[in-house]
Order: sequence, then structure tokens, then C-alpha cells
Amino acid sequence: MKIMYRIRGAFYLLLFGACAIPFAFAQRGVPALPPIPSQTKGHSADPQVRPTPTPRPRTTPAPRPIVRPPPYPVGVWGSFGVGHDIDPNLVANMGIVGIGISDDWAEVEPAPGVYDWGTLDSKIAQAKAAGFQYISLAVTDSSSQTPQWLLDSLPPDQEIDLLDDASVHQTFCQPIHTALYWNPTFHQARLDLIAAMGARYTNDPAIVAVKMASFANHNTQDWNIQDTIGAIECPSCPQPTPTLCGTITVDQPAQWLAAGWTEPQMLQIGKEMCDAAAAAFPNQNIALPIGGLDITYPGFSGGTYTTMCRDIQDYVYGNASLGTPPRPYANRFFMQRNTVAANWQVGSYYDTYVPGFDADPYIKYMIRAHAHPNPPWTTPGHAGLQMVSAATLGSTTDCRQGGGPDGPCGPTCDPVCVMQTSLDVARTYGAAFIEIWAQDDVNPAFYDMIKAATIAMGGTPRDF
Repeated sequence: MKIMYRIRGAFYLLLFGACAIPFAFAQRGVPALPPIPSQTKGHSADPQVRPTPTPRPRTTPAPRPIVRPPPYPVGVWGSFGVGHDIDPNLVANMGIVGIGISDDWAEVEPAPGVYDWGTLDSKIAQAKAAGFQYISLAVTDSSSQTPQWLLDSLPPDQEIDLLDDASVHQTFCQPIHTALYWNPTFHQARLDLIAAMGARYTNDPAIVAVKMASFANHNTQDWNIQDTIGAIECPSCPQPTPTLCGTITVDQPAQWLAAGWTEPQMLQIGKEMCDAAAAAFPNQNIALPIGGLDITYPGFSGGTYTTMCRDIQDYVYGNASLGTPPRPYANRFFMQRNTVAANWQVGSYYDTYVPGFDADPYIKYMIRAHAHPNPPWTTPGHAGLQMVSAATLGSTTDCRQGGGPDGPCGPTCDPVCVMQTSLDVARTYGAAFIEIWAQDDVNPAFYDMIKAATIAMGGTPRDF
């Protein structure tokens, strides 16, 4: 973060002291598809000691002066992981330019308006002590990480149960008690979290980015609305409660629609979340995850697979053809897709080909257009990417990072091949940052290729 002149700094400090009120925000670990599936635990067996939480009044903070944050540090980013102690192998990976740190909402806010920043503070201190100058911060405020006290406070008709259909999740085939995103109590609690988090961390110069603009996030800070239609093959019966067993047929978009979902309503939630993140973190860059929605019901998707993500794009970045101006904070928002795999099409493909709105390739086109950039965008590198899984896991996840058994590295999913191929294809999009999973940033077999990727992207390894 830039150093302001003393006089201006004093003025902003006085203004902050008079106007700022606790805010908050969150992420869950780089890809952490559920909670970052099967991440490596820390080296300490001792439980994290959390300081006594302090309550905070729930009020809406006044906007703070907008200060241009430093450019997003270019290169490969790692994840602290879910352990309490930073992994020495992560510290030794000099190609990692920055580190993602997160905690879950249910842990951060154990009671209404009471915030426990102990885990985040500890991890931030460890990262700095280990020599990391750049940190991306998040509190995972997803449906699956909603505090129990908040769920208990909602009437039954403001919640739905959605079956987790991802076999890589610990909650696979379990119903996730899910608050309606547009419920005023739930939505305000997320806005309050963002505000409290911003009040605590925005003035830390090491925190150059946050992941607190996610609004369509069921499991992590990624875009991952539950929208499965069809049969889910759950584990064979019997299974302990609450895991379901056998073949279960679901229609999750129909569940959402029956609960009152509309695309305009969800879009409004997204707009307010983006505005809140920008106001709470005037000194940080902000990731904006994007994705699609099942198109079976136009009332759910808004008409196409990409309608809602294109609508939030227009709101943040503007759309001249619609007469929509960009938001004042647009230059700090980095559109991000978190599903890069070894079998992705190279980014340059989308310089001459524009896919239709009804499929995932259009999401990739959007990332390439913002990063390259392609018209109407003009700022190079204004996007980011994240791996869909960990290459280190190999075939244990059905070669997910490798693009499946038929991916470019074959059915054995050799981790070295998968990681190198994934980094190579990710670089073709021209994004400012590529995030990898915690299992991969501690793997010595990947050190050299990660450093080479950071250098090829125009970044600076930590030992340079």
C-alpha cells in the first residue's frame, strides 16, 4: 500500500477514527471446495488459543476515503492452509509471491456481533514473520459456514436444505441447512461481518487483497450455488445420520424458486456485497468470483447460464452500450474464476472466438477479456485464476486437476505433469495471479515450475 504524505495521512487517520465502525469479511482457503477439500493440517497438535472475543455494536459505517491500493502482486499465490502453524515447505517455496489466509464465519463470529479474530491474527503474524510481504485475506461467509446461532434465529420458511452433491466434500450427501441469501437478517449479518473485518484489517499494508465480494457462495468464497438437477449416487446404505445413501434425485433450482429466488433479487444482494466490500477495504484489491447457473428454469438463471455473472460484471465495471457507468472502485476489483484444470483451452483462443452465453466457455472468455485485455476492457492483467483442485492429490480425486482420466496427463494423473500443464495453460490467460492449493504449495517437486511460472508472468520470486 502506498505511503501517504504525512498531512494527508493525519487527516485520513482522524477521519477514520471518527467514522469507522467494525466491519468484516471472509475466505476459506484457496480452493477449499468444501472447506478447501482435504488440506494438509498444520504441524502443531496444540489447539489454537483464541483471545476472548469482544462484542461490537451493529451499525452501518460511514464510507472511508478511497486510496488506490498497490498493484496486485503478480505471480503464483499459495494458501496458508487449515493448520494452525505455517508449513516450512510453504516458506521454502520462493516462487510463491503471496499467501492466502482465511477463517470460517462460524468461527469468527461465535455470537451475534461478537468477533474472534484470533486465528486470522495468528496466521497473519506467522506469514509476516516467515517473510511474506503480501497477504490475501478472507472470512468464508458461505451458506455452509453460517454460524449456528444465525440459522437458529431464522424462521423455517427462510431456510432450505440442499444436498451436497460433491464427492470431494466431507459433507457429501448430507443436507446443508441453508439460509436464503435475500433474508434481511442473514444479509445484514454478512454486511456487518464485512464491515467489522474491514475496520480491523484495511490499514495493514501487508494485506493487499481480500475475498469478501462473494455473494453466490454455498461452500467457499468461490461462486458455487447449489443447482444440481438429477440423480446423485450417494454411498451405499446404510450410512450414519445425516448422510443419505443410495440414489437420491434432486432438483435444487426448483427448491430455490419455491423459496422465492429471482435473479434480480440475487443480483441486488451481489451489488450490495460488492459495495460493502469496497467501502470496508478502501486500501485493498478485491477478488470477484464468477460462475454460471443451471438454465433449466429461466426464472432461476435469469435466462442464460451467464446472465447473473454478466449482470454483476456490468454493475462493477460498467457497460457503455447500456449506459451503465463503472463503480468508483472498479479498478480495484479483479474478476476471478476458480476452476482452472490441465485440460482448459488456452486463453488466446478467446481472442478471436466469443462463445455463447449458455455454457462455461463464456466464463473463460470473460476472464481472458479482462486479463489480456480485449475490448471493451483496457487494463492488462485485471483478472485472476485459481486451480480447481490439488495436483498433488493425483488420481484420488478422479484426476480433477488433471482434467479427468482422459486429460492431457492421462489416467494416472502424474502430479508433476498435472501441475506443469495447469500452470502453463493458466498463464495463457494473462491474469495477474494464479492461486494454487495448500497441498501443492508445500510440494518440493513443484518449487522450480512455480518459480518459473511467476517469472514468466512478470512477477518477482521472494528470493530475488
